[in-house]
Amino acid sequence: MVKIDTELSLYREQVLVMAKRVRKMYVLALDVLETGDKVRALETIELDEYVNNANEDINDRAIEVLSLLNPVAKDLRIVLAGIKIATDLERIGDYAKNMARFIIKNDKVDADLLTYIKPMGQLFLNFFDAAIQCFEEADAQSALEVPAQDDLIDDAFKKLLVHLETRSDYLSSLIPTVGMLRNFERAGDHTKNICEHVIYEIKGQHVDFG
Repeated sequence: MVKIDTELSLYREQVLVMAKRVRKMYVLALDVLETGDKVRALETIELDEYVNNANEDINDRAIEVLSLLNPVAKDLRIVLAGIKIATDLERIGDYAKNMARFIIKNDKVDADLLTYIKPMGQLFLNFFDAAIQCFEEADAQSALEVPAQDDLIDDAFKKLLVHLETRSDYLSSLIPTVGMLRNFERAGDHTKNICEHVIYEIKGQHVDFG
C-alpha cells in the first residue's frame, strides 16, 4: 500500500510539473504577442517539446503503475485522470505554440488589439491556475465551480471580434489574426476538461461542462 501511494504521489507531481511548463508557455506567448520578440517566440515553441515529452513520460508511468502495483478502484481513477489531464495539457501547450508561430511569421500585435488581448490572456491564466489548484488540492467542489470562468474568456473573445469588425485596416489579416486569437478560447475548453477529470478522480462521476 505504501509503495503505490508513493508512486501515485510521484505520478501526480509529474502532472503538476507539466502544468507549470504549460503555464510558462502562455506567459511567454503573451509577452511575445506584445513585443514581437521572435527569440522568445522560439523559446515558447521549444518548450512545447518538453511538454510533449512530459505527456509521454506520464503515460509510461501510468502503464507501470497499472501493470506492477495492483491498484484498487480509487487508484485507477487517479491514473486515468492523470492521463487525461496530461493529454489536455499537451493540447493547451499546442495553442500557446500556435500563438508563438504567428509572431514568427508576422509582426507583433498592435497596441490597440493588445488592450483586448492582455485582459483575455490574464483571464485564461486565472482560469488555468484555478483548475490546476483543484487538481493539486483534490478539490472536487471547486472543480464544479471553476469552469464558469471560461464564460469570461468567451465574452472577452466576442468583444475582440466585435472590435476587429470595426478595423478596416485589419481586413487583409483578419482571418489569420482571429484564428490565432481563438487559441485562447480553445485552451479554455481544454481547461474545463481538466476540471471534469478532477471530479472523476475524486468522486468517480462523469461531468460534462460542454
